[in-house]
Amino acid sequence: MKILFICRGNVARSQMAESIFNNIMDHTMISTSAGTLVENKDGESRDGVALKDTKGAENVIESISLIGIDIADNVRTQLTPEILEDCDRAVVMAEPETIPDYLQKSDKMILWQVEDPKGMDLEATSEIRDQIESLIHDLIAELDL
Repeated sequence: MKILFICRGNVARSQMAESIFNNIMDHTMISTSAGTLVENKDGESRDGVALKDTKGAENVIESISLIGIDIADNVRTQLTPEILEDCDRAVVMAEPETIPDYLQKSDKMILWQVEDPKGMDLEATSEIRDQIESLIHDLIAELDL
């Protein structure tokens, strides 16, 4: 089963979910992640840019490193219909107004209400990381993985 985690910019929530899921599953099952709007404030694509080269990703990288996972070299990925087609489940943590129609209409979509840690300090980012980890454990149990 292929799990795709999606947030808005593919900087925080979906990157944390992907790395935590892969770590819990001990890489026996691999998830991926993508964002609905992987661009900078000027609308320029940031697809393929490493997290370590992304402004605002510092607390995300640090938060995940505190649980022994290194995501600094992870790259951001723009969601496409082809990426969605290639997965079995798409766990979405993006704001509703950023979710494309093809994803909203997909029977693969699972919606999680997880706040974006953008601009938050390390402690708040770590609380969101813990929320995502709890949701992942629930997902693993629900899907009987």
